[in-house]
Amino acid sequence: MSLTRGLSLTLLALLATAWSLAWVLIGTWLLASAPALLPGFEGPCRGGGIASIAAGQFLFMVLVADRLLPRAGWRLTWWCEVGALSAFLAGLAVVLVELIW
Repeated sequence: MSLTRGLSLTLLALLATAWSLAWVLIGTWLLASAPALLPGFEGPCRGGGIASIAAGQFLFMVLVADRLLPRAGWRLTWWCEVGALSAFLAGLAVVLVELIW
């Protein structure tokens, strides 16, 4: 592995980790603090928090973990990524249902 490739992988891992951490922190805030600040929007806040945390986990798995651990078993990684994506889509569905009804 050349120095340029190693540096680009390190930079990608750092930026993707920060990006996924931002999603997780936003989701945690939505779950913990936003319902008190936005009365009447408890359902969308919960759904958005779940979707945001799941998005952060999915981003970390796809952009960081898959590159740092390329020999991980595909069965395990596939199910983890599908689970995080499913949680994201379920959170978005909760937001849409809560906002419409």
